[in-house]
Amino acid sequence: MKRAIFPLPVFILPEGFTKLRIFEQRYLTMVKEAVQDNTGFVLCTYQHDTDLNLPEIGCLVQITDFNQDDNGQLLIDVYAEHAVSMHNAYQDKQQLRHADIELITSPSWYVNTPINDENTLLSDTLRAVFANQPDLAGLYKTPQFDNLAWVVARWLEVLPISLVKKQQLAFKSNFENLLSFLHTLINNEFTD
Repeated sequence: MKRAIFPLPVFILPEGFTKLRIFEQRYLTMVKEAVQDNTGFVLCTYQHDTDLNLPEIGCLVQITDFNQDDNGQLLIDVYAEHAVSMHNAYQDKQQLRHADIELITSPSWYVNTPINDENTLLSDTLRAVFANQPDLAGLYKTPQFDNLAWVVARWLEVLPISLVKKQQLAFKSNFENLLSFLHTLINNEFTD
C-alpha cells in the first residue's frame, strides 16, 4: 500500500501519541487526504544522510483529533498504529514524499508483557512523568503502565537523548540491553 510520508525530528513507536503542528501546504494536503480517505500517513524520523531524508522504518499513524493554535495553525493528534517499512519512495510536485509501505513487527521486543517487581520503578517513574506533563498525559486516554513494552516505548519517546540513539536502542539493541540502559538512567535520576 502507498502512503504519504512525514519526516520530522520526532520519535514515535507503536501505540504512541504525539501532537503535530501542520502549516505547510503540502502537509495540509496530506492531512486532508488522510482524513478523507481514512488512510492515515507515515510519521518517521527525519534522516539527513539518506535518500529523501527517510529512514527504513516509520509508523503508520491515524489522526485522532484536530485543533487550532492561537495563530490559527492546524494542530493534530496522531496515534501510531503500526510500524512499517518503506520502499520506492518519491516526491510529488508539491514535494510531499510518498512510499510503498509494508506492516512489520518492529521493534521485535514490542510484545505485551506484564510489569514485574524488578521493572516497577520504570512504570512508577513514567507515571510520575505523565502526572507532571498534563499535555503528554492528555494524549493517552488509556495508558498501559502495567505493560512493560508500552512503558519502555514511551520512555524512549520522552527521553532527552538524540534521535540516533533512540533509533539504535529501539531497532538495533536487544531488549535486555535496552532495559539495562533505562534502569541505569532511571535509577541515577529518580532514586538519589
